[in-house]
Amino acid sequence: MEIFNSNGIALLNNYNLKNIILYKSFGIKKIIILGNSNIITRLIYFIKAYLIIRSFKNMDEFIKFNINNIDIGKIVYDHYLRFSGKGTTNEFKGKFYIYLAKCLLIYYQINKYLKKYNILASVQTEKQFIPGSIIFQSALINGINVHSRSGPHNKFTVKKYSNINERYTNRDRFSKKLIDLVVKNIGKEAIEIGGEIIKKRFEGIAGYQAHIEHYLLPEFAKGKKIGKNDKKNISKEDLCKRLAWSPDLSLGVIFSSDLTDGVFDGTWSLFRDRLTWLRESLLEIKKINNMNWLVKPHPNDEINNVITSTLSECEKICSNHDHVKIFPDDVAVGSIPKIIDVAVTQCGTAATEYPCFGIPTIIAGETICSGLGYTIEPQSKEEYFFQLQNAKKLEKLNNYQIELAKIFIFIRDDLTRVPANIPENREAKYGAKYLDERIFWTGMIKLLEQYKYEEDLLIKMMKIQEANNDKHTIDYRMIKKTNLENTLTKLS
Repeated sequence: MEIFNSNGIALLNNYNLKNIILYKSFGIKKIIILGNSNIITRLIYFIKAYLIIRSFKNMDEFIKFNINNIDIGKIVYDHYLRFSGKGTTNEFKGKFYIYLAKCLLIYYQINKYLKKYNILASVQTEKQFIPGSIIFQSALINGINVHSRSGPHNKFTVKKYSNINERYTNRDRFSKKLIDLVVKNIGKEAIEIGGEIIKKRFEGIAGYQAHIEHYLLPEFAKGKKIGKNDKKNISKEDLCKRLAWSPDLSLGVIFSSDLTDGVFDGTWSLFRDRLTWLRESLLEIKKINNMNWLVKPHPNDEINNVITSTLSECEKICSNHDHVKIFPDDVAVGSIPKIIDVAVTQCGTAATEYPCFGIPTIIAGETICSGLGYTIEPQSKEEYFFQLQNAKKLEKLNNYQIELAKIFIFIRDDLTRVPANIPENREAKYGAKYLDERIFWTGMIKLLEQYKYEEDLLIKMMKIQEANNDKHTIDYRMIKKTNLENTLTKLS
C-alpha cells in the first residue's frame, strides 16, 4: 500500500477472525468475504452449472469454456484434479458441478467489486484454482497489475503480471531483459554461483534442494547432507548389473512432473494434462528397446497421496518390458548425472538442472527455462515421439549451453530470492497446514522488536522494481557486484 500510496482491501474466501485481525493490523479496513452467500444464491448457481456442463459433449470441449475471456473450464478442471488426487479425467463427477457453481458465484462477485472500487493492483500468492485463478484473471482482464510471490516464504521474488496473455506464465519465467542484464554485468560470477548451487544440490547438501524441504529448514540442518541414510551413490555399471541391463546401452530417465498441482501453469503443452503425458510417454518408450529407461516419480506423488501415481502407471503399462524400470529409491540423486544420457520431463525442474551437466533434456510443455536454447522443445506430439525414438542419438550440450543453464540457476535460486522479515517455520515440512503457530508468532515478535524499516531489503528492492517496471524483484546489489563476494564465500 505504501508503494502505491493507497488504501487496501482484503479478500477472504471464508470468514476467518485471525486473518481479519492480521489484515487490520496492517491498516486494511475493508474486508470482503467471498464465500458469504445464502443458500438460494448457491442453488441458483448450481442449476446454472448443471445446465452449462450438460451443454458440452466431452471434457475437451468443457475445458475451452470461458466467460469474457476468463478460462472457467480450465479453472474448474485444474481445481478438480488438484483436490481429487486424480491426474486426468473424462467424466463429469458430482464435484465438477459443485466447483463450477462456486466458480460462477465468485466470478460475478469479483467483477462486482472490480467495478465498485478503483483497484490499482492485486497481491496474491496463489494464482491457480478456485478462487485464486478467477481473481487473478479477472484483475488482468480489467487492466489491474497482479503481484505474485515465488519462492520460500521468507526468501522470495515477486512477479508482476500486467497482461491477460501472461495468465499461464510461471512465476519463475524470467524476462530476456533480466537474463541479458545478468550475462552482460555478472555473467562469469553467475556461472560460478549457479554451478556451485547445482553441485551442492546433487551432493545432497541441505538448503540447495529444488523442492519444499529446503524452504523450511532449521538452522542446524543447513549445509549438512539430508535424506534417507540408505541412499547411496552408484556407478552406471553397478546399476546395470543390479537391473540386469547392458551398460553399453544408452540410459534415459523420464522425470515425472507433479501430476495434480497446477496442470495449466505454462503457456503451452503437447498434452491435456501431466498424467496424459506420462501415460503416452510410457506407451512410447516401452517400444523403444534400443536403450534402457528409468522412470522417476515426483516427490509430490507421496506427499499429496495422489490416487493415480507414477509408480502405478509404470507398473500397469511397462511391467512386461525389461528395458523400462522404476528408478531405484535407494540411489542418491548425485548419481543421476553420472549415469544417464538423456532426461525427459513434461515441465519439471529437471529441465533446469540436467543441462547444467551437459545432459540433453526433452520437454513436452513450457518449463521455466523454455526458449533459452538448451532444452529440446518439440512443437507437436509427433515430433516429441520422434525425439524419444531417437534419444540415443542426442549429443551432449556445448559449453555455451551449459553455462547458460548455470546462469539460469543463479537467477532463480539466488538473484531473485530476496530475504524477507519473516521467521523460518522450523517445524513445517510441507506447507502452512503443518505450521507450529506458537513458534511462528514468537519468532515474529522477536523480529518486530529488532525491525528497522530503513534496513528492510525487500522493501528497498521492490521500490526499485516498481520504479524500473521490472517483472521480478531481484537483489539489485548483485548486479552492481556489491553482494556477490558474500554469496561466493558462503557457497565455498
